[in-house]
Amino acid sequence: MVVPSFVIGRLLRRLYGISINYPVPDELRGWSWSKPPLRPRAYLDLSINDVASYCPTRRDVWLRRVRNAKPEDNSSIALGRDIHEVISKVIKTIRRYVVNEDLWGCSTEVIESIINEYRNKEWFSIVRDVALTTYYIVMGDYSWYEFGFGHQPLTTWVSEVRVDGSLIGLSRNLKVDAIVTGNLIIDFKVGRRYEVHDIALTAYALALEANNEVPINYGFLVYIQPNGRTRISVKPIYIGPDLRRDFIDFRDEVIDLILSEKEPPKATSCPQTCPYRKYCYPGVEG
Repeated sequence: MVVPSFVIGRLLRRLYGISINYPVPDELRGWSWSKPPLRPRAYLDLSINDVASYCPTRRDVWLRRVRNAKPEDNSSIALGRDIHEVISKVIKTIRRYVVNEDLWGCSTEVIESIINEYRNKEWFSIVRDVALTTYYIVMGDYSWYEFGFGHQPLTTWVSEVRVDGSLIGLSRNLKVDAIVTGNLIIDFKVGRRYEVHDIALTAYALALEANNEVPINYGFLVYIQPNGRTRISVKPIYIGPDLRRDFIDFRDEVIDLILSEKEPPKATSCPQTCPYRKYCYPGVEG
């Protein structure tokens, strides 16, 4: 699911007002990866899920990294995977037509052919809603350019951007859901909001800064909630000093957990969609 350019502009103006009063010091930029406080205590190839764990005690990290436990797929994870995939396919398809200078050849029939790959899934209507909304918004931005109202599209979308996070102690193969106009990162979430989503967004920003040495100040968390009728909401995030320090704390605590191999307690409020739930509560449904 993408965000209309006029919404992007309005939200960025709001974030800019915050950033000018609370700027990011150079020591907290990704390009300062070789010096404290950003330099990690150890390089363990951490994933985003390791650092931004949903588990209150990080027991899932211990199970995954120390016990080598295998995650169990569930319908929520599968739905999220399909939604991410269809958003990426729609954006890439439109960009391919743009590169070939045949924007109007990318009709709704082209998008329907992508959607039909999900016909046998119980959440087909949700995937279709997301795909078509993505199509109309991205096409709207590019058509602004095609009709001669500007020298370039208001927003340019690149999906599934690979970035090396090893300089800040993360995986070499991170994948950002989308980058807009070069330095606005977007992360799509299916379901409810968790505070750790902000940490994940910050991790992507720092990894991009470490590699490209271009400041990444803003991000959007786009929430897709498939409860009956598909609902979309956008949470604008200023990736400021506080979030960057929180990321460092989260990352270093996870490094200590893995190196110590000490078993964390079971969480009293375990997310029902946790793929490691069976290890903590075997035989318990839901």
